[in-house]
Amino acid sequence: MLKYAMEILLSESSVITSYYFRWSTSSVAVFLACLGLTVLPVNVVVGSYISNMFEDRQILLASEIVVLIGIIFSFHLFVPYSVPQYVISGLIMFVSAEVLEGVNLSLLSRVMSSRLSRGTYNGGLLSTEAGTIARVIADATITLAGYLGESRLLNVTLLPSLFICVSSILATLYTYNSLY
Repeated sequence: MLKYAMEILLSESSVITSYYFRWSTSSVAVFLACLGLTVLPVNVVVGSYISNMFEDRQILLASEIVVLIGIIFSFHLFVPYSVPQYVISGLIMFVSAEVLEGVNLSLLSRVMSSRLSRGTYNGGLLSTEAGTIARVIADATITLAGYLGESRLLNVTLLPSLFICVSSILATLYTYNSLY
């Protein structure tokens, strides 16, 4: 879910920002660089402080909910789409997805079979491949949605993200007591 949502945000940013805000390539680059600059500070805060105060399953559920909030705020529905709406919702999605990635890997390392912790086909490779498949599906979604036109691209690509995010939250709630 997180790789899909992040790929949608990052890959379509140049098209969305040029359509809605007339941003140049350099403006998009600055926006993406600012998102990238949040990775290390967020991981330090989560790794040093938040993970010591909360269980991983609590952080997992909270991060998924915050990703959902970011996705919902990203939709262009009734009011004119604005730069603050796009930037803030993108920042919320990106930062919470980064938190989610760390928590997912932490939980995976605890529940992974010992057979998957050695050899070539290990848990890390499987996790990387799952993320790659999610990015490919997200890129295909953007490509297919592009045939509907730029005006519909944002909402059409966010709908699967919304569905996947809600499904992930429901799955987390269903298995919450088995997560440790």
